[in-house]
Amino acid sequence: MIPYLLFSLDGARYGVEAKLVLEITWLPELTPAGEAPPYIAGVVNLRGKIEPVMNLGLRLGHPSRCYQLSDSIVMLQADGVTMGIIVSDVSDVVGIPASQIEPPLNYDGDTPAAVHFLAGNAKVGEEIITLLDVSRLIHAPLPHASGVADYPQIDGCADATNEERTVFRIRAHNLMQVVKNQETIERIPLSIIELGEERFGVGLEVVREFAHLRRVTVIPCCPPHIAGNMNLRGDVLTLVDIRGLLNIPAGSTAAEVIVIESGELSIGVPVDKVLEVIYLQPADITHLSAAAHEERNEYCKGVARYGEGMVSILDVQKILAQGGLEVEEEA
Repeated sequence: MIPYLLFSLDGARYGVEAKLVLEITWLPELTPAGEAPPYIAGVVNLRGKIEPVMNLGLRLGHPSRCYQLSDSIVMLQADGVTMGIIVSDVSDVVGIPASQIEPPLNYDGDTPAAVHFLAGNAKVGEEIITLLDVSRLIHAPLPHASGVADYPQIDGCADATNEERTVFRIRAHNLMQVVKNQETIERIPLSIIELGEERFGVGLEVVREFAHLRRVTVIPCCPPHIAGNMNLRGDVLTLVDIRGLLNIPAGSTAAEVIVIESGELSIGVPVDKVLEVIYLQPADITHLSAAAHEERNEYCKGVARYGEGMVSILDVQKILAQGGLEVEEEA
């Protein structure tokens, strides 16, 4: 499964890959951008850096609409380029299996311009979610569309009262503030997983995808932590059980797999359950002291509050480098 951030716009539901999301903020006052494509609603001073903000509805060929105080900006980054998109409401982060994603629909006659920005359609419960191709959304040339020049700027919204414009302006002022400690600017995306009765966080930067655990082939003469191989869409994925490193009793309850990529290494880590993807501020994480000597703490970066309990954040790089999890190919 691949984690997607879900949001709504103009009554439709959309999703973008969660790993491409930098942060989410309330819509501020935007400054008009000269010589920009017509779907660029303006720019914002994001803690000292000027970033463009896209009118996503206009980019997708929707009719122009006035912005609302309840609108948000989702800051995305793809191919080294950062851009915000204006959305109506951000709802959740969910893992979507590849089997639930279908290619964009084809229609008779001319293909609507918006289809160039679609990565596919996904079935999530009883909903159909339109998945966006963020790279194309940012980089694709402007398609022909009528009426693109009359998109609204925030100051041009007929419905905006003086009080609402003041709120937009205050939001923009707050976003301008440069945080002294740069680490507190960026939120940290974590996959929350269950192993036994414990919950752990895994940094999304090393997670390629999530998958259901099925048809495991045992590998003879391998150490106990090598759980076997699994066929993942035609590729052989070696499964590595990390419960021993974390002093968690072995069991057969694993139902899902986190696919971890680090450099040229790609492994699958069986877990009981993938709960969700969350975003934390660095200040939300309590780092473990040098005196913390529990066996599992050796491979944890710190702890953070999660719901009514706590979650330990795994140091995946240390697990791979020092956990003795090497796969002996010639064994």
